[in-house]
Amino acid sequence: MSLQLPDNQEIKLIQLSDCHLGSDEHFSLAGINTAESLGQVISSLDKKLSDCDLLAVTGDIAADGDRAAYELFERSMPAGLPFAWLPGNHDDFTLMQQTLRQPFQRVVELNDWVAIFLVSAVAGQVGGQLTDVELVGLAQLLEKYRNRHMVLFVHHPPAEIDCQWLDKQRIANHQALAELLAGFDHVRAIFSGHVHQSCATHWAGIPIYSVPSTCFQFAAGSEEFDLCEQPPGYRWIHLHTDGSIDTDVEFVRRDLQQVDRHCIGY
Repeated sequence: MSLQLPDNQEIKLIQLSDCHLGSDEHFSLAGINTAESLGQVISSLDKKLSDCDLLAVTGDIAADGDRAAYELFERSMPAGLPFAWLPGNHDDFTLMQQTLRQPFQRVVELNDWVAIFLVSAVAGQVGGQLTDVELVGLAQLLEKYRNRHMVLFVHHPPAEIDCQWLDKQRIANHQALAELLAGFDHVRAIFSGHVHQSCATHWAGIPIYSVPSTCFQFAAGSEEFDLCEQPPGYRWIHLHTDGSIDTDVEFVRRDLQQVDRHCIGY
C-alpha cells in the first residue's frame, strides 16, 4: 500500500494494540468490556484522527480468533482513515485474511518512509518466532527500500522489557533478526504490541517501543502474570523527513470499569 501524501510532510501514525475483542459488544476480559474500551480510546483521539495518516494495529485484535471479533473490529475503525494490521498470538491469521475487508499489508509506503509489518505469531504458541520465510522476505525489503527511512511493526518485541514472564515470550530467534538488521542502517525503530504496557529501550542498536493495550495493562517489572490499574492507551508516532522520530503514549480515562486483578491468566 502506498499513501499519497504531500511532500516534505511530517508523517503521523497512531499505534493501537491488543484489543482482545470477543464475538459481540458485551464481551468482557479481566473485568473489562473490551469493545467499549476500544471505543473510548478511539473517541479520545478526536483531533488526532484528522491529522493521522495511518493507524497501525499490532495484533491480538481478537481474544480468541473469532470471526465476529474481526467483524466488530472493522466496524470500530474510524471511517476514511487508512489502517494496517498484523496478527498476534490470540489471533487466527488465516481467518483474519478471509474476514477483514482491509487486506494484510506487508508494506506501507509513506513518502520518504516505509513501514514494514512482520508476522511473529505462531499458531498454538504464546511466544513469538519469525519464520525463515519471514526473515527472507524482510531481507528483500530491507534491500529494496535501502534509500528510505524504515520502521518495523511486529506483535512480539525482540527485546527484553524487564518483565520476567513476558521476556520469555519475546521473539525466540531475535538473534537472527539482529544479525539481519546489522547489515542495514536505515531501520529507525521497531514498534511492538503483546506486552500490554509502555516500554522504550534499545536492542541491537535500534530503538524499541511497546504500546499499552486498548483494554487492560500488565504490571511492569513483574516476575509472574499480573495486572495493574493503568487505563487503556495508544502510541502516537511522528516520522520526520530527516529520519528522526518523536513518539509517546497517551492513556485514556476508563469510564465505570474496574480491572479484575484476580483473574487467572488471560
